[in-house]
Amino acid sequence: MYAGLWSCLLGLSQYPGWIWHPVHHWCSIHFHDADRSLHHVRYWIGRRLLDFIIWGAYQRMDRSIPVLDRVHDTIEEVGVSIFVTTFTSVVAFSLGSLSKVPAVYWLCYYAAPTIFIDFVYQMTFFVALIVLDEHRVEQKKRDCFTCLAAPARSNGQDDDVPEGTIVDRFMVWYSDILMKPAAKVLVLIIFFGMFGGLGYRASLLKQEFYFVDVLPSDSYAGDFWDSFTAYTGGSGVSPYVVFRDVDQSDVGVQLQMEDYVNQLVDMGEISAQPDFFWVRDFQSFVVSNQSMTGLASSFPQDSAMYTTYGNSTATVSEVMTGLSFEDQLDVFLTVPAYDQLYSDNIVRNSDGKVTASRTRVRMDNVNLRSVEDQVDALEDQRVITETLPVPINADIDPDNWKFFTFDELYYIWQFYTESPSELVLTTILGVSAVSVISLIFIPHWSAIFFVAPIISILYVDLLGFLQLCGVAINAVSYISLVMSIGLMVDFLLHILLRFFESKETTREAKVKDVLQTMGTSILIGGISTFLGVLPLVFSTSTIFSTIFYCFLGLVVLGITHGLIFLPVVLSLLGPTVVLKL
Repeated sequence: MYAGLWSCLLGLSQYPGWIWHPVHHWCSIHFHDADRSLHHVRYWIGRRLLDFIIWGAYQRMDRSIPVLDRVHDTIEEVGVSIFVTTFTSVVAFSLGSLSKVPAVYWLCYYAAPTIFIDFVYQMTFFVALIVLDEHRVEQKKRDCFTCLAAPARSNGQDDDVPEGTIVDRFMVWYSDILMKPAAKVLVLIIFFGMFGGLGYRASLLKQEFYFVDVLPSDSYAGDFWDSFTAYTGGSGVSPYVVFRDVDQSDVGVQLQMEDYVNQLVDMGEISAQPDFFWVRDFQSFVVSNQSMTGLASSFPQDSAMYTTYGNSTATVSEVMTGLSFEDQLDVFLTVPAYDQLYSDNIVRNSDGKVTASRTRVRMDNVNLRSVEDQVDALEDQRVITETLPVPINADIDPDNWKFFTFDELYYIWQFYTESPSELVLTTILGVSAVSVISLIFIPHWSAIFFVAPIISILYVDLLGFLQLCGVAINAVSYISLVMSIGLMVDFLLHILLRFFESKETTREAKVKDVLQTMGTSILIGGISTFLGVLPLVFSTSTIFSTIFYCFLGLVVLGITHGLIFLPVVLSLLGPTVVLKL
């Protein structure tokens, strides 16, 4: 199986290089952190299954025939199955690129061609290595040190070829047990009961994400945030309130700015006025009765304002009366306290005119552990911004609003808003894609009636399993679910295609043939996949635990439905025709 390992590694090494470097440069497609981690996991899991299928089919061939003939018969037996599952995954990911969520469509942009690249490696590089390895065996060379010949046996006889592995013998015994009538009834009761129970659990699934979940359990940043929450008693969300592309020297516009801030403060998510707002401080400053001399004493002594007003006998209001707005603002920002507070919050052009400014409000009544609170906060501020009583944002595209609020958390909140509909869309597209492809490439009308219902049951079971494990819908679980259909269908299509190809004449005989051939490869591939994700359970980060639970459910449910539920259904309802695919 070294060939399978190297083909996977070569595929992984190729797709960010000669395939995606020019695409990234020309199309501005980003390599997202979630794409990097989850796509590697998905790629490794899904493609390793193909190695076991090809290798298992090759091992079942008559060893007395030439190597090239064995390879020919191997590809003839499993080639269509591998092509159909690969094509299904490529199409499913291609349709997933229709998503509006950047992390999802970037993932799909990478995944679709990468899966195809690996398919090419499996059918060329991997098969070629099998042939070379078989020549090594014929020449009695060692497996790891191929330049060294193995010592000849003392009796001069060749090594006996083992008659099946322990897994092969287990699958023979297992197929006989599974086809007993009592076992079939028990399987149907268990799986339909599991579907009902997990379907109910799926209905309880919620959106939830807390940013400290990405941290290790012993991270000091998590302790800091807990202390911050305990001592401040509220949320740490403080969005900017931005004003731009209006004449901010106009008193009427300043009143509109204040009115917008007041409406935001009236939201249930905000309990207090902003601590610092330059318009209010500026308006109080220009009518101040403080002596100009006293104010100028705080100016930097090397400033022009200190020279101009250092000996003035007038009050601030008297001086401001004779100045333009821009000059008033110059004096205002010369005061060290105001300069420190507002110099970074007021943008001026070369003429001194204000082109943009901002203040901050604190959404202290938003529970960052509640997705509903965050979605409501985003929607409430959006409604206020869209429906200002004055026509500031009327008939203007949201990208060009003159008054608006912004915080980087809005990206996450917008994801929460979009993810339910996006998840439904990608699910429908994925199930539809695999069903239509099954109808096209499996030349029997009954194929779609096995694929569509069972992949739907599998998906619902996976949702319920995640809820049972305490996993909520967040960015990581969402992307895992997007990938799941393309992977889970592999467990079903390989079994189904082998069933239609089987030359046996009865349903039960065909099922036994499937389990004792393709079923062995599926089982070994599933076990290796489970072992591949098992180390994630030891992670101290909630995010990696989420990945573990997602792929644990995906693999366990895929294997059980592919090797237990689907064979029983086929033994009862499957067609008895023999198709040459």
